[in-house]
Amino acid sequence: MKTIFVLAALVAFATASAIPDSRALKDDFQEFADLVPVDKLVGVALQYLVTDKEFKEFFGYLQGAEFSAVWDQFFALKEVKDVLNYLEDADLAVYDALNTVADFLGLHHVKPAVKSLKKGGVTGFVDEVFDLLPLKKFEALFEEKLKTSPEFKAFFEKLRSLDYHKFVELHDNSKEVQAFLQKLRNYGLDVDAFFDLVAGFFGWGKY
Repeated sequence: MKTIFVLAALVAFATASAIPDSRALKDDFQEFADLVPVDKLVGVALQYLVTDKEFKEFFGYLQGAEFSAVWDQFFALKEVKDVLNYLEDADLAVYDALNTVADFLGLHHVKPAVKSLKKGGVTGFVDEVFDLLPLKKFEALFEEKLKTSPEFKAFFEKLRSLDYHKFVELHDNSKEVQAFLQKLRNYGLDVDAFFDLVAGFFGWGKY
């Protein structure tokens, strides 16, 4: 069991060293990771693996069925998964790091617990996606680009100058398009309000 904890600690250090800057828990881990002489540790491990019989036997044990069972049982514990999920939520890619170790030793991947959906369905998916998007920042950047980028402004004017009646004709004349939009309506998506919003944004008039 101590071996599992050692591997988990090494994974935590490896994960911490691979994450970008921004003050958070990962920065605390980074401070600990900075104290670890990773290159020297790898060098010692390789030297023992090549020259030491007992260490090679132990390494072979880590690749065997018994340790594989220990690995699976340990990471199946709810308490362990709770900690791993906590670290993942803090932007520490612990599952990726653990599965790198698993691939190296020929062990099963550690799978993250499936999080329950907030709402479910297509509308739930759309709502969660929009909740994640920084819409105000998008709007601010859009306004900035219109003022500072001639290329972006020209592209926007290109879109505004499109003959939107062609889109209306496509809708009116295509059973497939109508069926697709009706499918979206059946899922609870307000397709008509969306198109009115887009048309108003580009100054195309109301669909």
